[in-house]
Amino acid sequence: MDRKISRRDFLDGMAVAAGGLVVGGALSGCAAGSWGGINEVTTPPNGWNYAGQGNPSYPPAMTGLRGSTNPSMRIPHELRDGIFWSGSRPITSTGEHYDLVVVGSGISGLSAAYFYRKAHPGASVLILDNHDDFGGHARRNEFYPDGKLLIGYGGSQSIEAPSAWSPVAKGLLAELGIEPKKFEKFYDQKFNERWKLNDSDFFTNEQFGRDFLAVMDGDTQTAETLKNAPMSAAAKTAFLELQDNPKDYLPGLSDAQKKMKLVGLTYLEYLRDVARMPREVLDYMQTYTSDEWGFGIDAFGAIDSWALDYPGFSGLKLDRSKPYRFCGPTVQLQWDTDEPYIYHFPDGNNGVCKLLLGRLIPGTGAPRTLDEEPLARIDYSKLDVAGEQVRLRLNAPCVRVQHTGGSIGSKTVDVNFVRDGKVYQCTAGGVVMACYGTMVPYLMQDLPTEQKEGLFFGTKLPMVYTMVQLSNWRAWEKLHISHTRFLSGEWCVAELDYPVSMGGYEFSKDPEQPILVHMIQMATKPNPNPRGGIGPGRRELFGKPFASYERTIRDQLTRLLSGGGFDPAQDIQGITVNRWGHGYALEYGRPWAQFWPDGPLPSVIGRQPYGRVTIANSDSQNRAYADAAIDAAHRAVAELG
Repeated sequence: MDRKISRRDFLDGMAVAAGGLVVGGALSGCAAGSWGGINEVTTPPNGWNYAGQGNPSYPPAMTGLRGSTNPSMRIPHELRDGIFWSGSRPITSTGEHYDLVVVGSGISGLSAAYFYRKAHPGASVLILDNHDDFGGHARRNEFYPDGKLLIGYGGSQSIEAPSAWSPVAKGLLAELGIEPKKFEKFYDQKFNERWKLNDSDFFTNEQFGRDFLAVMDGDTQTAETLKNAPMSAAAKTAFLELQDNPKDYLPGLSDAQKKMKLVGLTYLEYLRDVARMPREVLDYMQTYTSDEWGFGIDAFGAIDSWALDYPGFSGLKLDRSKPYRFCGPTVQLQWDTDEPYIYHFPDGNNGVCKLLLGRLIPGTGAPRTLDEEPLARIDYSKLDVAGEQVRLRLNAPCVRVQHTGGSIGSKTVDVNFVRDGKVYQCTAGGVVMACYGTMVPYLMQDLPTEQKEGLFFGTKLPMVYTMVQLSNWRAWEKLHISHTRFLSGEWCVAELDYPVSMGGYEFSKDPEQPILVHMIQMATKPNPNPRGGIGPGRRELFGKPFASYERTIRDQLTRLLSGGGFDPAQDIQGITVNRWGHGYALEYGRPWAQFWPDGPLPSVIGRQPYGRVTIANSDSQNRAYADAAIDAAHRAVAELG
């Protein structure tokens, strides 16, 4: 539980030339070559109306296939493919005018509404979202085994490295009453030690000839823990050298020369071509970066692998006294931080969203204090009430944002959105686009071409966060594991939920009690350039019915836990698959992002204000963290003036 884990945003899309952005072939996945017109809308396997199982009046308790549900994606895909506005589309005025309209109700959108109201007390704000729940990727999942509430999360996981947050982001936490130090008590940091649980790797039959669970000594593999693993003796020796006592694999080069050598290599290339690791070690390491960065070592950079203390670099004896400029932005930002990964609400960063909601729309059941958050139940019927100064309108995809009269000098903006199949229009004094960055060009056709290209560059990584509700965790205790990395297969991680008890909510205290298991699937296909694997991965993700996800979940958990007496028919009691075709946006990194760090940066080009419209979301910061979303919101509101 004390591993340093990050949850990052990713992108694909365009190539960058020295003179600016240029189209680098067909855009991946859901992006279109010229703002629409590829006409690839197909009926998803579960049908367009499938949004999961359960009562839609309270989305957190719904199970099945959630996240980017089929209904939430239909209209955005029709906009992408240039068919939404074909034929007759009458537009009905609602007669509403707001000081601000925010498109997107994730952390960034809710923060933008909060910052705007702080700067303009009494301002009227409408927040639109195409999903049936608020929070964006910060999504709450609830289960009720035997009537007892279990709380999980379906996306944005934790407040990571809060000491490195900007003064603005830290200030928002303080204003919401979120004191990171309190999580030192909320989070049971002795849980693994008390139950003798360890990290582990699962060797798969498909890749290594037989299934084998290698339980670590804490969080480290040793000669003893790998003794019976399906690897040759030579491969085991090579890996242990890489992990425990790596050589100087770049002898004769200076510190600066070694670092520049790493800048031009992926982690795979470094291990294969520089450290000369055998094929078995490369196979063993392939998913090492998957859950943290969204793709394997074949695309992740060697320079960031060194900075993050991944195996194989200590023998180079490189200077770490200050951040290295070619490392990725978050690696540099968190260079000197050494904080435990414990700043976690039971529902992940949906806790931040609920506390924001409590400030924006009183009377919804949203919490006002940190202790109220876990058990606070939102009344969704009160989110969009006439007469309230702030309204949150779910199931209402925005379809067009345009300055009134088509003039960027206009004092108002027309905002079109869909409710129950009909197009409506309201007006606003300003608009913050806190939706997926790649949707903005479809919603704002009059943006400059270069800005559209910058936004399209931010196409996000396809990913799945699943919560599996188990009747007990006896098998985990018997096997002495809390977390495993699968070396191949659809799911790259399975782990017991984080042991957080706060505000009257109690984490599982005994292996006989129900618990949630978090599973991660990063769907980007292998490719030396991570952008190249996003489109194929996303298409596959949207093409799977819930039954397909359920089948692989049951298969991998059964294979992992069979030695502990696990019975999937009896032990699995509920599954919520949080599918994000547009998940976390890709953070710039070498060697694939040749424009980093000197630019021009697509995120900066794409996020420029356009009249009375500004752009937020973590996409615009090319970092997938809650603090990036908050910083983007603050910037976007300030740009409105």
